[in-house]
Amino acid sequence: MKEIENGLARELLESYGERKSSNPEKLSEIEVHPGEFIILEGQVPEAVFIILSGSMKVHLNMAKGSEYLVALEGPGKLLGEVEALTGTPAACSVTALGECRVAAVLPADYETWLAENHRFALLVNRILSFRLQSFTRRAAVNLSYPLEYSVLKMIKMQFEEHGSLVLQISKEEIANYLGTSLRSINRIIKGLQDKNILLAAKEIEILSMDDVERLMELHENK
Repeated sequence: MKEIENGLARELLESYGERKSSNPEKLSEIEVHPGEFIILEGQVPEAVFIILSGSMKVHLNMAKGSEYLVALEGPGKLLGEVEALTGTPAACSVTALGECRVAAVLPADYETWLAENHRFALLVNRILSFRLQSFTRRAAVNLSYPLEYSVLKMIKMQFEEHGSLVLQISKEEIANYLGTSLRSINRIIKGLQDKNILLAAKEIEILSMDDVERLMELHENK
């Protein structure tokens, strides 16, 4: 699954590069600083965005000011494309986690791009299909496996995406992403610390990716 996701991201960046070479006037690039948003929940996005560098979180606000983390996205990810075609308000906000650079395509220019380039249109269709499949798989994992497995899976996903043993997300964001309580995540993290798999102070650090994968395999074979 990760190889497919990375392949789609590379294809999108390549397609963007081709479009930039042939129609530079229809594209713009902007710098987004940590904490700034490019899409705001409840508002129609001004453009379709492609992340060129950096990481962004897709999230929605819950009751009492809490936040539900939907996804973490990096280079080669497409954002706001559904709203561009439907003209509907965004269901989620998208906020920069660090310094980011994104390409912005106005909705009318995005529609023209789709109409003129069938290969790009097919790529977008594949991206949307993969996204739907990923959400379905994520729901199935949360229902079928214990919470510890879901936490381990998210840890592995973060390592593969960022290549760092220090996680880029907090325990609160893990809880929101998995739709559970912070208390439950603290319990799981404490158990993984006791197994010498993680070290959790201000940040969560992976001590052994081999042990992460070994424990995931044990859950999968039960």
